[in-house]
Amino acid sequence: MIENYILMHKGGQDEYRDNIFVNYSSALTMAILYLPSETEFSVTDEASVAALVQGSSKMDFKALSDSIYPILTELKNYMLIRIDDKAINIERHGKVYAYIVQGGELKMLPNGMTALEDEDRVICCTGEFIRHLNDIAILSDAVSSDSAEEWMDNMVCRISDKNRLSEGNLTAVTMIVRSNDVMRLA
Repeated sequence: MIENYILMHKGGQDEYRDNIFVNYSSALTMAILYLPSETEFSVTDEASVAALVQGSSKMDFKALSDSIYPILTELKNYMLIRIDDKAINIERHGKVYAYIVQGGELKMLPNGMTALEDEDRVICCTGEFIRHLNDIAILSDAVSSDSAEEWMDNMVCRISDKNRLSEGNLTAVTMIVRSNDVMRLA
């Protein structure tokens, strides 16, 4: 099981512009779109991405990526993720980031597949979210948190201390691998 927590906050902007599309099936599949204020992205294209992610349960990751890519060619900042309790597969473009906390170390996740183990922690976020965090803060909050929600709350508090959440949209997903299917909450 993948415990996850999604943050979508408009920050100091008039509207929330980023987007996260999620499919909860045997594997968690997500598309994260980072839409800075100058970026145009049509409602039709958004609906197409949503439909592809929602219908992706029986598609392999490459087929999904190949199907979404033509829709997102003009969008420079997006990430496609598929994660289960054994592996994560990521395709990242632009200012959308993915990090893993594994064995007490924080590493940036590369595009492609990475093996996972019980209690590994993953954060995927936009450049606006990560801008006020450093590696030590992300790692410290990850290892001291009992849940994906607590991890996110701790990082949001750090961001708020620096800018009172008054700048751009904040978009992030925290995930914890729970291979024994039991969610542990504090």
